[in-house]
Amino acid sequence: MRSPPRVAALLLRLAIRDPDIHEALLGDLEEELAGLQESERPPGHPRLWYWKAILGLSRRFVVAGLPGGGRASSASPIKTAKNSGSIFETLTQDLRYAIRGLRKSPGFTVASVLTLTVGIGANVAIFSVIEPTLLRPLPYPESDRLVLALGTEEGESWTQSVSAHDYVDLRDRSDAFASLGAISAWPWLSSVTGGQEPVRLPVGWVSVNLFAGLGVEPILGRGFAEEEGLLGAPGVAMVSHGLWEQNFGSDPEVVGRAINIDGTPFTVIGVMPPNFSIWVECDIWMPMRLGEHFASDRRYQNFVMVGRLRSEVPLEQAQSQADVIAAELAVAYPTTNQGEGFRVTELQEAVTQSYRASLLLLLGSVGLLLLIASGNLAALLLARGFSRQTEFSVRVALGASRTRLIRQVLTESVVVSFAGGVLGTGAALAAHGVLLARLPFQIPAFAAEAGLSLPILVFGLLLSAGTGILIGIIPGIRSSRRSAMEGVRSGPRSADLKGTRIRSGLVVAQVALSMVLLIGSALLIRSFVHLRSIDPGFDAQSLLAIDMELPASEYLDAESRTTFFTRLDEGTRAIPGVVDVAMVNRLPIRAFGGNTYVYRVGERPGSNDEAQTANERWVMPGYFQAMGIPILRGRGVETTDAGNAPPVLVINETMAREFFPGEDPIGQTLIIDFDEETHLEVVGVVGDVRFSGPTQESFQAMYHSYLQEPVTRMALAVRFAGEAPQLVPALKAAVRELDPTLPVSEVEAMERVIARAMGDQTLMAVVLSLFAWVAALLTALGIYGVLAYYVGQRVPELGLRMALGAGPGGLIRTVASRGLLLLAVGMVLGIAAAVAATRLLQGLLFGVESTDPVTFLVISGFFLFVGAAASLLPARRAVKIDPVKALHAE
Repeated sequence: MRSPPRVAALLLRLAIRDPDIHEALLGDLEEELAGLQESERPPGHPRLWYWKAILGLSRRFVVAGLPGGGRASSASPIKTAKNSGSIFETLTQDLRYAIRGLRKSPGFTVASVLTLTVGIGANVAIFSVIEPTLLRPLPYPESDRLVLALGTEEGESWTQSVSAHDYVDLRDRSDAFASLGAISAWPWLSSVTGGQEPVRLPVGWVSVNLFAGLGVEPILGRGFAEEEGLLGAPGVAMVSHGLWEQNFGSDPEVVGRAINIDGTPFTVIGVMPPNFSIWVECDIWMPMRLGEHFASDRRYQNFVMVGRLRSEVPLEQAQSQADVIAAELAVAYPTTNQGEGFRVTELQEAVTQSYRASLLLLLGSVGLLLLIASGNLAALLLARGFSRQTEFSVRVALGASRTRLIRQVLTESVVVSFAGGVLGTGAALAAHGVLLARLPFQIPAFAAEAGLSLPILVFGLLLSAGTGILIGIIPGIRSSRRSAMEGVRSGPRSADLKGTRIRSGLVVAQVALSMVLLIGSALLIRSFVHLRSIDPGFDAQSLLAIDMELPASEYLDAESRTTFFTRLDEGTRAIPGVVDVAMVNRLPIRAFGGNTYVYRVGERPGSNDEAQTANERWVMPGYFQAMGIPILRGRGVETTDAGNAPPVLVINETMAREFFPGEDPIGQTLIIDFDEETHLEVVGVVGDVRFSGPTQESFQAMYHSYLQEPVTRMALAVRFAGEAPQLVPALKAAVRELDPTLPVSEVEAMERVIARAMGDQTLMAVVLSLFAWVAALLTALGIYGVLAYYVGQRVPELGLRMALGAGPGGLIRTVASRGLLLLAVGMVLGIAAAVAATRLLQGLLFGVESTDPVTFLVISGFFLFVGAAASLLPARRAVKIDPVKALHAE
């Protein structure tokens, strides 16, 4: 306990200098008195009743000197002291003081809350996607025993799909699986009629045991029966819950209804649960049958396998059995299986592999942003704490413990953090749907519809609490370390070297973290620029795309198909604003696949490993001219390449170079290995087209004449002049005029198709750039804040130096050099961290290395500029100090 004269003197100075903190100080004294027993009275000190009397008189004295006196509690000192000892009362008191203190600084409070709203909200938003996709178990019974099995090729690290025959062999020969099913590796876009209107929908083929093996039951109807997977069985199908709602009006009598899929009749036998998905998103599932469609031959690798391990079987044992079976198949079927194998992995790991790295990268980026914002706020709280040294010193003099002062500062920071956390979490959940729509990758339907969950709320709560403690712990400790009388004597202007070092360290950390974010975003931007500059091989400007497929059951012969698309070509060209029309069965980038084996005469390969493949397309005359694909040699497909004319082939430049090195390919013959050999004469060579996307190198490609072999699936590419939206209704009307029942896809600009193919790089570049610029702004503010505080602390010294003749240039160098030193240290640490961190981006980069020196130099120069600007502003303020006023204030 302190002596009575010292208590009286402190309370008097308090009443004169800062009466608004009287409740906090008296609360500290009450808390000490409440725990003091008469037997604990130090020798030579007054009795306990004397201290309680002093407390009562002090309360009346201080309250009487306040505007609106009487706000303090009127309870007796003895009663208040006894009640203040409870933890709840103490926490309530701390909370009340914190809120009142924050209300006295509305600018600081609003800025802090908004800063944390952005930082915490961004983290919660990304976590709301990560939690249901990466952390939550798959929505199947005992999902930890579910595995995915893919094919491998000897000497290659990538995995691939397998043939239906290989699946059956693994299923029947292995006893490691309680069940093993198969699903087509990609959906097939099919024309579907029988609902409210004709539509084009993604369709998948599955083994009849797949859904039962997953433990998923339809909400209406039944699953596939064993006999429905046999060749020649009646056509049956199961539909998704979304299709049932949208195209069948949620009709409970949908089971048993007939629908047509690409002109073939099927009977609906069941409706799957809401948000069901496995591997690929489909609206219709049909039974896979050996010898039919994509399961017709062991050469065609179109399926992935999903299985459930037996309870006593580890993953390693299943992989060992798969290796043995793959070796047996290579011996039994050397033509198709030589060098082929199986790879068994956990299903959850496999289905999240495509977007796991991107999500973790986003989480790491927003985490860095929050750390930078927290460093800024910690520096502000530290400076604010030193401006309150009088308050803290008086409270120490009245008996407040260091723990109490630390707790008070932490309470203020946690209140600010929780306010930002509540607003940020609310904003993140409100923007959840928008975030999912903007993600550059597709996540499973069950994860997309997950919404609010307890883990997300707990994450937001813990993040808010952790951030509050992070930004408040150092200011709290520093504010409690000064002696009782130091702050009263010297006030808030007293220099604190260690506190300045802490703030400087926070700025160095901010610079380093911001460097990492800015370098990462700059690399992605450069990668995006490289992507945008890539020539896809055709002119995508002013080009609209629309897909359709003729029902094979209605367009049985070549003449009916040719007639339809010839009339469609004529009708489309007659639409005002249409400049040209191109027709192909698969438009580049918009539709993948379509590979086949090809070889020269006399060079038939002995196995798949020796065979060459090429992308195969069917085109109408005028396709190359309309698409802007240059004809390099010979000619393109013409109207004379029809009917009984000799089969012709146009190949791309890559294929000409591979098949005919040093030779003229025109007039050469190539063999396409269908069910029977087909000989085709090469009549032209055209430029390369990137079929699979801007980042994929050009592959061997060949073009057939549609007039010689009409297929049911075709796409229109319409080049237009004027406004695209005006053409869309006319294009659809042209199709419906020829066949009102024919489903067509949505009309889409080819520029949009290319942009979607670059979605990963585009969104990541935009998001990381946004985070990086915010981080750079916060860092600049941090540098400015530290130097502004530094100037404020050294006003008397700087004034004295000016009075002694120091020039403006010297003062500017003194202040600015301090900021540039902090900047330089942070940049060195940031560059070192960026070299290690940007390696994680390499998979998202195109045409630029993760350690690109140009990027590092440009960002370093930018940071030097920002740091110099942030340092010069406080330096100029120092020059404007009036020496007389500065010395007078001291």
